[in-house]
Amino acid sequence: MRFSVDDDTRALLSEVDGVLASAGDVGSRELFGLLGARRLVAAHYPREYGGRGLTLAHHVSVSERLGLAGLPDEVHLVTVQGVGCSLLVSGQESQRRRWLPEIAAGRAFASLLLTEAGAGSDLTAIESRAEADGDGYRVTGQKTWNLYADWSSFGICSVRTRRGEDRYDGISFLLIPFDAPGVSVEPVPRLLGEPYFTVTFDGVRVGQDALIGPEHRGWPLLIQAIGFERAGFDYLSRARRWLRTAEEVVSDVRGPDRLNLRAELLRHERAVANARALAFRAAGQAQRFEMDEVASAYSKYACGEAAQRLARWMGLELGAAVRERGAERRAEALRRALAEAPELSISGGARELQLDLIAMDQNAGTG
Repeated sequence: MRFSVDDDTRALLSEVDGVLASAGDVGSRELFGLLGARRLVAAHYPREYGGRGLTLAHHVSVSERLGLAGLPDEVHLVTVQGVGCSLLVSGQESQRRRWLPEIAAGRAFASLLLTEAGAGSDLTAIESRAEADGDGYRVTGQKTWNLYADWSSFGICSVRTRRGEDRYDGISFLLIPFDAPGVSVEPVPRLLGEPYFTVTFDGVRVGQDALIGPEHRGWPLLIQAIGFERAGFDYLSRARRWLRTAEEVVSDVRGPDRLNLRAELLRHERAVANARALAFRAAGQAQRFEMDEVASAYSKYACGEAAQRLARWMGLELGAAVRERGAERRAEALRRALAEAPELSISGGARELQLDLIAMDQNAGTG
């Protein structure tokens, strides 16, 4: 499967490369601001919200480039896609006017708060609640396993606003500023990689203008929000960074093992390239901000599988070669790849969701 970049995308990426090259030694948040000043953070947003009015395919090309440059693709993906596109499609105009220009300018980041402790991948297992309080709500609960929540100015949070007729009923989506009284963000350290964060709401008061979409009927919006960040582009940038390290290690190997390692490396390079083509095909077929959920499921699954298999192979087969040469930088890269690989099964929507969509598509084709 082949994927090619058109002239407009090349020009856009050249502009991104120019900002990255001239930025000097600045931190990731400052770099997002420099890119946002050129309307490159969310190029597919309408101009009135700080974008360039380009396509989703343009945006994901930029996102991939930023991930390859080492910017945290998780925070970019969740903020611009999961949260920003949810506001574009389902938010109130006041919410869009308040937050989207800040996101597009690289000045504001956001969290998508869906997962709760003990719920696993079941996004209907929501115990966080929002009780009616005058002309608004009072929110109590806790959301877990959120990356870069310490960067966030606000979050979109799934809550229960009533006891539902079934597990999908009674779910609502609320926009909650993180500087509101009663919001706390606490890190959950892990051995390698960025820490997760737990976000707690202790009787947080928000107005009716915090509601996104219909009250009690937010399940379709929740799935839509996951879909906005689905397709696996964050997996791709990680996998391509890992491939760079793998190529360095294999190039240094001498003796009879080198040929076998080179052959295995080529297989992983091809798997990542094929997954990338699927992801960009899904983005190229998107309608405005939304990709077809089945095409996205195929690409997300392929990207996750390719990245995880690469990480496992690097840890098992290349680890010994790295240790023999005392290459600490490369050894650290291998450790990080192994540490990050398991989360690729759940981030941006559990693998079971992708497989369900693929299975339904296959069954439809044989019915």
